[in-house]
Amino acid sequence: MSVLFVFLLIENILEKYIGVFQYSDELISIVLFLLILIRLPHAKLPKTIVMIIIFFLITLLLGILSSAWFHIQPSRIAAFKDILAVSKFFIVYVYAAAFASDKNAERERRRILSFSRFYIWILAFCGVVNQFVDLGMGEGYRGPIKEYAFLYTHGTFMVASVVVMAAVFIANGTKKNAGYIGLSFLVLALSMRTKAFIFIVAACTLMFGYRKSAVQSRRSRASKNSLRLYMVLAIVLVLVYFIARNKVASYLSWGLVAARPALYIVGFQIMCNYFPLGSGLGTFASSISGKYYSPLYFTYGISNISGLRQSEGFKYMSDTYWPYIFGQYGLIGMTTYLLSLYCVLKDIRRVFQSSPNALSAALSLFFYVIASSFVEAVFTNAPIVLIALTLGYYLRISRDQETSGTVVS
Repeated sequence: MSVLFVFLLIENILEKYIGVFQYSDELISIVLFLLILIRLPHAKLPKTIVMIIIFFLITLLLGILSSAWFHIQPSRIAAFKDILAVSKFFIVYVYAAAFASDKNAERERRRILSFSRFYIWILAFCGVVNQFVDLGMGEGYRGPIKEYAFLYTHGTFMVASVVVMAAVFIANGTKKNAGYIGLSFLVLALSMRTKAFIFIVAACTLMFGYRKSAVQSRRSRASKNSLRLYMVLAIVLVLVYFIARNKVASYLSWGLVAARPALYIVGFQIMCNYFPLGSGLGTFASSISGKYYSPLYFTYGISNISGLRQSEGFKYMSDTYWPYIFGQYGLIGMTTYLLSLYCVLKDIRRVFQSSPNALSAALSLFFYVIASSFVEAVFTNAPIVLIALTLGYYLRISRDQETSGTVVS
């Protein structure tokens, strides 16, 4: 598993030189899905995992039903690809959380931590040097700061790798890894991505909110953690509002002229017009709906918007995520999808409730994914495999190390 962790951290860099690696996330998801099918008949699953599976299967069923009813996307291949894309996060998380073996977990934890410490030093060093010497690792300037992406194809992919490493450092102890956490935050800041700053705010707030303190019982620990979670969530939301409000206002001001706001506006119209099932698989707001160009873009008059044009390669068609969900799966499908994510959050709290460092790391990573989903197709992009494995397995083995001694809250 440690080898897979390292590979997924740098997969986007390898993909630049070896094109076949672009299919690695789909291949991993298919393999893990087959392993789940093999082991499921003999498995005793926690209630939260069962509910994740049930709610997500209902979501998929609604997508299949709407596809069969409306026949908007003529390509069956597009529908199958769409099912795989939207399933990746849940397949990988369920396998990692419920089926991944803990054999040699301590050895795996140490290898992951050692590589992450080594790699973050490289990223931080190159990031600082790149501000003064052109290393070809930037994407232009935002104010006086040169945007940093290292060797990744886009800053988004570097940020995803760094937030995963930051979560690993936090889970393995905030005091002994304080320097590495600081280096992670430095690299994230140099990326100049709003979602990177949101992660920093969430992580700092959660680390402060879940400071270690003695507890007397499991019930009091759960009660305190629930109260802390709601308080921290409220603080994070307020801080995120102040960080992102200007960018959100800028997006909304463009209306149907720009791709991202157009996808939100038209996605809402589709949800209403195809109530309650949505338009079906492979029909809207995804790279698949662009590759197998959906008739809906012509129907709603957005086929000539820059970034959504078929002739331009529809490069901004997956520049957000939620229109893809409430457009294709409708109001009911969006509800069951959100319930699936809520069950993931409940499972995270269940697993990490006695491990404050791991809980802070997992919640920070979960909040990052949710925040990113409003500006990118994070749940269908390649890095989601690494994020799901980290939430379900890599942080869990760090939790086991943390709770091997005195139980803390």
